[in-house]
Amino acid sequence: MVRFEESDDEEQAPRQVQLRQPPPGLRNEDLPALFWDDLPEDVGDNPDAAAIQAILDETSPEEAAEGFKARGLNQGNSALKTGLQAKKKFYLRQAIEQYDKGLEVGCGDAALNSVLCSNRAHVQLLLGNFRNAYQDGLAALRHNEQNIKAYYRAAKGALGLRKYDRCVELCEAGLNLEPGNRELADMRRRAAVEKDAQAQRDAAEAARQARLRSPARQLAELVTERGYRVGRPQFTIGDRRPAIDEEGLVTWPALFFYPEASMQHDAVDQFCEEDTFRDHLDLMFGPEAPPLDWDSQREYSRDRIEVYYLSHAATPLSLDQLTEAFFGSWPEVQEEGPRRYGPNAAGWVRVDERWTLREALSRPDHVVPGVPAFFVLAKGTQFRDAFLEGDMPLL
Repeated sequence: MVRFEESDDEEQAPRQVQLRQPPPGLRNEDLPALFWDDLPEDVGDNPDAAAIQAILDETSPEEAAEGFKARGLNQGNSALKTGLQAKKKFYLRQAIEQYDKGLEVGCGDAALNSVLCSNRAHVQLLLGNFRNAYQDGLAALRHNEQNIKAYYRAAKGALGLRKYDRCVELCEAGLNLEPGNRELADMRRRAAVEKDAQAQRDAAEAARQARLRSPARQLAELVTERGYRVGRPQFTIGDRRPAIDEEGLVTWPALFFYPEASMQHDAVDQFCEEDTFRDHLDLMFGPEAPPLDWDSQREYSRDRIEVYYLSHAATPLSLDQLTEAFFGSWPEVQEEGPRRYGPNAAGWVRVDERWTLREALSRPDHVVPGVPAFFVLAKGTQFRDAFLEGDMPLL
């Protein structure tokens, strides 16, 4: 059975009508009374205005609504023709307002209400408001399932929204009512053709995106195979990303933070997963390395350096999320920061200098916060003891 309501997975949006003022220099009196914004208390000698006022004052709601319809069809069609020829949407919007007023009368004539909704859908199609046309067409069918024009207009609105299956469903429902309706049959064929064309475009775009993401996917798969877990960055890393070298090894950009110096840091652009920490620390703090500018006491000598990482520093990303991250954008995840409590509470873990980067990153409690991040302390200092015993820093 065909549905005359939008399904839960279809976007719900109220039908909106934006009315505009008449073109400059155009007064209500210059238009048919049906298109006036309001009727004055004294309708004067205008027969159309007097007739409308009589409808409002002396007739039942059903007759009033019928009056809006009967007088609006001829004059509205004339205004519609004039508006299309003059390319003025003002007249179309005024027609919508009159249909609105006819429906607001609240008559119990379902057939009449169906015609008003269907005619409003027709005007919405002329304005290119496919969602409003679709909704008005469905409203017309809720009033009267025999309104063949409403099937066509609702289906055309669905087609404009690229709701191809819905368009076909409405066309078939209308054809069950009127099997020889050529317009509905043609639209059903058109919807099927456009659906196939859209599917081909979607497939081509998906293939193009897959090609673009192929290097990022390959990297994400290799990182996952290594047992590395990666989360969102907890600090600014710019466009730093790991890479695969000529030997098929993963090379990471790594950051070494100095908590004692307000988290100043040194960057190692290429830290191969098979390099040991000792290899890099010898270069960073060896006899040939310049002293740290802020280390006035020269406490950060090679023999006193300790390196730590923060366990459970982030929420691990899935393979698809990691692919997107390596492709160019880090996805949003919930509870992405380190936790202070619970089974996955963050804590400081000292790095053995003999470890390779792979050994450090593949530890079960190590979640890389975007790029490998390590924290350098000098043993035997008050700061080191206070830092390790106190609260962890917010990355």
